[in-house]
Amino acid sequence: NKIELSLDQEKMQQCLLNIIGNAVKYTPEGGKVWVELDEARDDIIIRVNDNGIGIPEKDLPFIFDRFYRVDEARARKTGGTGLGLAIVQQIVLLHQGTISVQSELGVGTQVTITLPKK
Repeated sequence: NKIELSLDQEKMQQCLLNIIGNAVKYTPEGGKVWVELDEARDDIIIRVNDNGIGIPEKDLPFIFDRFYRVDEARARKTGGTGLGLAIVQQIVLLHQGTISVQSELGVGTQVTITLPKK
């Protein structure tokens, strides 16, 4: 199946690399990261999944906030500025899309991006 979508290729690449990079960064060796692409009537749905360390439920409402770090120990270990997901959200919104995250501590995370076809 061929799916066509009009978007800013460079920005969307930055967005997906950031999300996939996070999934790899927070998934222990031997874990899995996988990407799914689905087509709905008017939308394209991209899901980035992992079976990594997960995100605590109390942190989920804030993960798209600029400079927010889930915890300082994790921040020191992995580096970064805390801007990645804020930028990702802005890129998705610029494409009139939505982004959401579901996660369970110790089980894994799923990031879902929904983009309109037009």
